[in-house]
Amino acid sequence: MLAVASTQDEILLSLESPRSFVHGYGLAASQLEPLRNGVIRMKVAVAKVAAIGSYIMARVADRIVEAPFAVIGSIGVLAQIPNFHRLLKKNDINIELYTDGQFKRTLTLFGENSE
Repeated sequence: MLAVASTQDEILLSLESPRSFVHGYGLAASQLEPLRNGVIRMKVAVAKVAAIGSYIMARVADRIVEAPFAVIGSIGVLAQIPNFHRLLKKNDINIELYTDGQFKRTLTLFGENSE
């Protein structure tokens, strides 16, 4: 596109991805960076969903146009795991965890979870 388009042109990118891997869309977003730097205007249209990684790609555009019912942005992460800390403590069982950094593992099945 950069080889044939002029500064008078505008690109319209239709984007839809309900789930994605961030690294792939991060790479795609970086490839679109020259457009964002004022060489060519770019508009992203979202009719349904642009979540997680595709949201990173959409943010490169000069303008995002979305349908009134579209979902766009980070949808967050949710995890539910059992925690056996009280059971282990009651039975005097210790779990040892070794990491190479203080925050490498903040939540576990066996540790006491705090704020």
